[in-house]
Amino acid sequence: MKNAPTVRVYRRSLALLEIADGRSITEVARMLRVSRVAVHGWVTLFAERRDPASLVDRPRGGRPSFWSGGKDAILREALEQSPDALGYMAVNWSIPLLREHIERESGGRPSDATVRRLLHRLSYVWKRPRHTLQDTKSPRVKRRLRVLRKKVRDLPAGCVKLIEDETDLLLFPLLRAGWFLRGKAAHVPISGENAKRTVFGAINVETGRRLFVAREGACAADFQVLLRVIRERYGKKKVAVLLDGASRHTADDSRRLADELDIVLLWLPARCVNVNPMDRLWEAGKDRICANKQHASIDHQAQSFIDYLLSLSSQEALRKAGILSKRFWLFR
Repeated sequence: MKNAPTVRVYRRSLALLEIADGRSITEVARMLRVSRVAVHGWVTLFAERRDPASLVDRPRGGRPSFWSGGKDAILREALEQSPDALGYMAVNWSIPLLREHIERESGGRPSDATVRRLLHRLSYVWKRPRHTLQDTKSPRVKRRLRVLRKKVRDLPAGCVKLIEDETDLLLFPLLRAGWFLRGKAAHVPISGENAKRTVFGAINVETGRRLFVAREGACAADFQVLLRVIRERYGKKKVAVLLDGASRHTADDSRRLADELDIVLLWLPARCVNVNPMDRLWEAGKDRICANKQHASIDHQAQSFIDYLLSLSSQEALRKAGILSKRFWLFR
């Protein structure tokens, strides 16, 4: 026991000594918290050779591992590109397709369990992707924003600079995470009837002042209502509005009205994210007012949504919109 190479051999030697002192196999098994079958096996091993070395575990053979560093490199390289780039009639990898590819490249075909285990080890999971538009790091967007910044700098002194956007509100509530009882399903009661309102809004990038208009539709005529509200609010001041190229904004009637009201329309880059700060305001308002609760009516919901956004201080609105960030694209 003093020369036992491992704890296992020490315990097995102790079992044999206790049996030699008169303890039963059942007592020894209970004392060492092992099965009686295990103790019988130790006695048999020692009885064959009368050598404590027989209690040492023998090296296990088994089938050699299929996986190797070369196959690991094949898997990593495959996951970094689309299957169609390698000649397969698919655009996403699946377990059977990865098995086929590894067999084609290495000559051996792994099991489903092996491939799945290695994917998890490489931090890959099976999940649904989502569409992602280009952001402000795209070369096309960067070029367009440089031109837009120059136009904003060239505006006359005292010109009001607004950024405009609109969002849709539905009577069916958005579902967001919240505090609910553990073990009990969380439910959001709904009436079964849905309705929609479109909220048009604009924020002054220098003062944080906001304007909102709720409309039943989202066509050019509804956008023109916001243009009239802007002119009424800012009187005779020069106004420039930065907005996307949606058809309601680019319609001939909308452009004509903007010219009549002396409002300059500057177009944001098309099909990109993280450019319009109003998106962040919409998200904050929906999380606070619209999520996990169905309002009595869509008009009540729209009014509560607007009231919340107007209740924010100018500084808080600019912060939530991301305009105060040093990385905000308009002030770089």
